[in-house]
Amino acid sequence: MLSLRDLQAGFLRTIATAPASSVLAGVDPALLELVEGRGPLGAADRLGVYAEMYWARLVDVLRDDFPRVATILGSSRFTALSCAYLTRRPSTRPSVRWVGSEFADFLARDGAVEGLPFLADVARLEWTRLAAFDAADAAPLRVESLRAIPPSEWSRLTFHTVPALHVLRVAWPVHELWAADDAQAVATALRPAATVLRVWRDGFTVYHSCMDPVEDAALERLLAGASFVAMCARLEAMLSPAAAVREAAALILRWVEDGILAVTSREEGRRAAGCRGRHAPSHRRGRVTIRRWRGR
Repeated sequence: MLSLRDLQAGFLRTIATAPASSVLAGVDPALLELVEGRGPLGAADRLGVYAEMYWARLVDVLRDDFPRVATILGSSRFTALSCAYLTRRPSTRPSVRWVGSEFADFLARDGAVEGLPFLADVARLEWTRLAAFDAADAAPLRVESLRAIPPSEWSRLTFHTVPALHVLRVAWPVHELWAADDAQAVATALRPAATVLRVWRDGFTVYHSCMDPVEDAALERLLAGASFVAMCARLEAMLSPAAAVREAAALILRWVEDGILAVTSREEGRRAAGCRGRHAPSHRRGRVTIRRWRGR
């Protein structure tokens, strides 16, 4: 008689190691003896029902996480590719949130689709957007706080980004596919081009934007912890000194408006001190991350 632990492990191996069509190949004979056939369904048939449900649910998870990839491929091709992926990269975590963590890499290597060389980059964008959606909340820096910073402090000022900000580097301009009403039509005309995307969340909505080399260089310095002055110095290698300062200031303002710069403890303290003894601080709309229901 199998122990409960061995029974559970054998059941999981049976339904998870191969699609339902080949479930019999991996069945432990000892497990098969413990499953009672009922009506028209024998023991193997009943196990097959669970295997089919398990695989169908994971394919649905991938379809939810990679809707653009699914649309480009079509239902039948996406299902076949998803099953091939799950066979080679089976789920190893309790939560299905991470089932697609290697899907983009799989599409780039083992699951490359003829005529769709950009598909892996589409998947990378979709996975990065998921990461931005699930990232921790952080109070964003506001324009009013930016204007309150004394000019004397800008020389040593350092900005910090919110956890939801991600920078994605891809070989194809996949943001054009994302924005297109007819992705299939755009896909036929898409040409490779090194692309850097800024991906972030504001409230409950995830955005992405293509960055030019100047913004990319500036954000790279900011993410490295460089000061505003150091960021300007980096841009001076690309622009004139005056233009570099103007562009750096414009970028800071753009990032504040997009909500990707975070309030620091020092700024929180200054704001609290300004409110103390006068009036209660006004609070901006709450930013609570809604996790997509994953009880599947």
